[in-house]
Amino acid sequence: MERMSTEAREAARLAEIHAALVHRRHGIITSLLEETEHPDARGLFVFNALMVDVKAMMIDPSRAKPNNPTSDRASLAGSGAAFDRTSALWTAFGEAIERYSAAAHFDDQLHYASQRELGEAAVGLEQFILFAPEQHGAEGFSYAAPDADVTRAWASALDLHAPERASYVPAQMVYLGMQVRDKREIVFQSSSTGLACGMDEQRAILSGLFEVIERDAFAAMWQMRYAPRSLQVSEATRATLLPGVLRALDHPSLEVRLWDITTDIGLPVVLCLARSRTDGTMSLGASAQLQVGQAINKAVIEALHGYCWASSILGAGTPLPERAAIHNPGDHFAYFLEPSRQTALAFLFGNAQCVSSDDPALHTLATLDDLLARLRALGHRALAVDVTSDDIASLGFVVVRALIPGLHPLLFGSDLHSADQRRLCTIAAHWGMAQVPPPNPDPHPFP
Repeated sequence: MERMSTEAREAARLAEIHAALVHRRHGIITSLLEETEHPDARGLFVFNALMVDVKAMMIDPSRAKPNNPTSDRASLAGSGAAFDRTSALWTAFGEAIERYSAAAHFDDQLHYASQRELGEAAVGLEQFILFAPEQHGAEGFSYAAPDADVTRAWASALDLHAPERASYVPAQMVYLGMQVRDKREIVFQSSSTGLACGMDEQRAILSGLFEVIERDAFAAMWQMRYAPRSLQVSEATRATLLPGVLRALDHPSLEVRLWDITTDIGLPVVLCLARSRTDGTMSLGASAQLQVGQAINKAVIEALHGYCWASSILGAGTPLPERAAIHNPGDHFAYFLEPSRQTALAFLFGNAQCVSSDDPALHTLATLDDLLARLRALGHRALAVDVTSDDIASLGFVVVRALIPGLHPLLFGSDLHSADQRRLCTIAAHWGMAQVPPPNPDPHPFP
């Protein structure tokens, strides 16, 4: 009876959130679609949440129109996948909520000053991996060079190592598609990396930090064409995996590969490839989690989620973008659905070594405090900005943007990457590479 009561409460809560979020005309989510089950991903539920155009709502008429070149209406959508319908719905709602909250911002949330005026309270632009001087000097480059004397918008941040310390981060790196007063504020690409939604602040912060670390690992691996070690799943780890994940790992018509791309931070980062053995349908998924089994579960689900999306793109006959037309995550993803382009993935298979999921190096962190201590020991700050909008807070959610200055960014665009090698040098040494090689000439396939 207690179990039924718990299930009933969860169903009622889900219905309440659905009613609050979903409405064709007035909802944050204007349409919620459940995808048909894919025969290669039996038991996987997928929901897509199409969202209101938050940017259009935020336009200040006095500034005419959005002037952030990285703003993208298509990026404001949420999607979720899981091996049970309820979790898939919550995941789709969570992604939509975090993107909505991060796009809904107002001037009274911001502090305008120059970095020099803020002094030590400013988390300076030089602490982030942005772009190299030669990139800023290139004709037509879209992003401004850091300038400590430019007045810009700052967002108040929680320093997770020193909560009592006043800290401000550049707001353009926090809010999605932010309206700026001066184009010199636009120093970086707007993306969802580090955004997380949860029912309490600590869980949201942890989830956001995980994503920043995951993207750092993947971006470094792809940019340096590092051939990672295959991840061998031990019997002990298999016992922690979801039944649907186990089915995928043993699937007869899918090639499912796992690699360990953990960096010096020590948080397990797992990369998964799900690829059809008969056509070009493929997807990569990645996850960073405290427990390696959890990372495998999430990476496989991410890969299968993308695989289903790839199948729908190919099934609809949607034209695949040419390289010059790659601008957003969807373009990156779709570009690689042409089988001839998948030769760019060949380097992933270039390392004959494997590592067991029981390896002690994958089991060094157990809590958020452990992770924060590790980041501090490596000289990295960890910050979180509460971007929860009032309407979302009234539903009991917390949305944060987690930032770890100094980690390498994952960027989107046919030829866009950061040539700032500070972080790459550290990761290359950790992975046993003699030096940072020339950047990978191929765009990445990460959605």
